[in-house]
Amino acid sequence: MNKSLFQSTLLVLGVLLLASCAKISIKDGLQAYDELRYTDAIDHLERGLAKVDDEEGRRALAASYLETNQFASAVETYGILASSPSNTDEDRINYGRALMATGDYANAEEIFDGILSREPGNEVAQALRSSCRRIEEYKADSSRFDIKPLSSGMDAAYAPFAFGSGIYFSAEKEGVGEEDKYTGLKFTDLYFADVSNGTMGNPQPVEEVNDKYHDGIAVVSDDQQTMILTRSNYERKSRLSANAEGINVTQLYISSKDGEGKWSEPQLLPFCDENYMYAHPALSADGKTLYFSSDLQGGFGGMDLYKTTMNDQGVWEKPMNLGSDLNTPGNELFPSLRSDDSLYFSSNAHETLGGLDMMYSVNQGGNWNGPFHLPYPMNTAADDFAISFIDGSDLGYFSSDRTGDDQIYSFEETEQIFTLDGLVTSKTSGNPIEGAKIIITNITDGTEEIINSDDVGMFELDLLPGKDYRIRAEKEGYFSINEEVSTKNKPNGENIDVNLALLELSNPDGTADNGDGNGDGNGDGNGDGNGDGNGDGNGDGNGDGNGDGNGVPDGMNPNKPYEIPNIHWDYNKWDIRPDAQPYLDYVAKLLKDNPDLKVEIGSHCDSRGSNYFNEQLSDRRAKAVSEYLVRKGVRRSMLISRGYGETRLVNNCSDGVDCTEDQHQDNRRTEFTVLNQ
Repeated sequence: MNKSLFQSTLLVLGVLLLASCAKISIKDGLQAYDELRYTDAIDHLERGLAKVDDEEGRRALAASYLETNQFASAVETYGILASSPSNTDEDRINYGRALMATGDYANAEEIFDGILSREPGNEVAQALRSSCRRIEEYKADSSRFDIKPLSSGMDAAYAPFAFGSGIYFSAEKEGVGEEDKYTGLKFTDLYFADVSNGTMGNPQPVEEVNDKYHDGIAVVSDDQQTMILTRSNYERKSRLSANAEGINVTQLYISSKDGEGKWSEPQLLPFCDENYMYAHPALSADGKTLYFSSDLQGGFGGMDLYKTTMNDQGVWEKPMNLGSDLNTPGNELFPSLRSDDSLYFSSNAHETLGGLDMMYSVNQGGNWNGPFHLPYPMNTAADDFAISFIDGSDLGYFSSDRTGDDQIYSFEETEQIFTLDGLVTSKTSGNPIEGAKIIITNITDGTEEIINSDDVGMFELDLLPGKDYRIRAEKEGYFSINEEVSTKNKPNGENIDVNLALLELSNPDGTADNGDGNGDGNGDGNGDGNGDGNGDGNGDGNGDGNGDGNGVPDGMNPNKPYEIPNIHWDYNKWDIRPDAQPYLDYVAKLLKDNPDLKVEIGSHCDSRGSNYFNEQLSDRRAKAVSEYLVRKGVRRSMLISRGYGETRLVNNCSDGVDCTEDQHQDNRRTEFTVLNQ
């Protein structure tokens, strides 16, 4: 063999050897990724991908970066994958998450837009795109919370649980314990530390419950006798057990205090299953309802929120998923209770600034509403999680990796008061209405308060900051009305004024309200009387100026038509004109504020054209109005649409009568009638 051929052969063998080693590294990296050993996966995959390209390996590397919060590296790696034909929507969502975590919301929104153009029903993409669009709104309430770091002296500290004058928390300490193969970090232990004047005392390990592997993320019962904590699952004292996929998962353990005030050896809760993850306990005040996070089969994806209840025999019942209102295809983690009907948790698939964000839900009638997002700076583009309130206060603690490592922060929700100054009046006369029932609903969490207007129609109430409210006024003899106000993005102490003008129903005795003049009424009365009969004529005669027909001036009469102002139609057309939309919007609001009504939408034509043509045309006009109202939020079941053709002219412009265009226009109208039910 000549020298050059020998050198070429060595070169080829060297390249093949390098490629073989690279493929082994990628194979080892993929196995580590499948076993959730993300740090090992990154090490193997980076070495392998430096020599050969492998799309599956690059996808696992990008996801491993994301799981270990190396967001800049995740952005770079997902960016490479973005040009691949096999790039999936899961890749794209993860790419968007990484961009959000780096603060690049504009490019993240573009990615979510692309996903939704192909898959409009993708719930995670919908929520995250909405987050990108509302980022300035989320950051606007920064004055509500005063936040301070709470130094623990640990490499990482998180999941605080406020207890008495201090906190339990989970932590890793340099040089203490073995290394977790999944994270490459030390195993965590449970600690307790006193907190005074915003300073943490020397943390002490809870020796009775700490062991060789992960111990922490605990909750203690109100009577201080029971602790439930998250712990690595043990096969034996010195060995971790593994599930069917070869992965060690955490489980929930319970410990009780003995007569000397020491915690007992933790015992596995009986409903746990080593094939699934159980973590992050939260306990009700009576100690009989336990909330936690798990990836149990049959959930909505990732980790979901569950609860279990202790029965009369002292046995924990089968865990129940909290449902799709709270759980998503992403992860819902770290539940905590501020009260038995106020549940806080973190999620990465509801609306979020990036990563895990803290939010809460309020239980009403057995259902959890919301969830409602906590504003910046409680939430950031980083992971923010595991909030805990000090009993009966606006003070508490949470954890975040906003500085690069998990650390604990204290917070205080500052007092901000907004005064709602309200006035209830008659829409007809402008006079104040005494004794109207005012229902103020906090839309943000579903709570409500009821007060009454005073003798001059006024009411006043303090509102909380950062909330949306619905103000509803009800009074017998009037249509109800709603108005919405918000204390978001408003300076502290600002007064909010609202005027609720109620529209009177017709008087029960059939006479019109007096007081607004009889001149117009008599004129309209004679006209309508000749056209539609004496009943309408007398009603309009006494009422227009005082009311249409048997009611008030601007009012509506059950079983009598009320013309929607300025809803007219172009000749031979059924398109809703722009000048008609504000009036239809008013009708939509009136109907939404009075959801028990049943309404007929009736449309009419002028006399030109055949009877059949006009019937069809008026029917299309009525349907167009109904569809417009439905698009504005009116329930379709409230509406009946009907076309009357030219059968109900309001003037003498019948066939063969020479009339002006304005006179014909008067006949091309739409009315609605409140039906008795």
